[in-house]
Amino acid sequence: MWLTDRPVRTGVAAWRVFDDGRWVELGRLKGNRGDQAYRIPAGTDLTGLTSVSVWCKRFAVSFGAAPLEAVR
Repeated sequence: MWLTDRPVRTGVAAWRVFDDGRWVELGRLKGNRGDQAYRIPAGTDLTGLTSVSVWCKRFAVSFGAAPLEAVR
């Protein structure tokens, strides 16, 4: 799981976009069902990070992404 500064795109255009900019790795995907929570590393500057990506290191592609929004 990555936090990134790249915009969320749909379709094939989104597969490889997330490693082009700044990203923060949160850890391995914990499962494929239900809610998941990931710790953000201490000292991480969230300024400019706009999306969350299910990033596959092996194939260097995103398997899905969503806008990153502050919890209110």
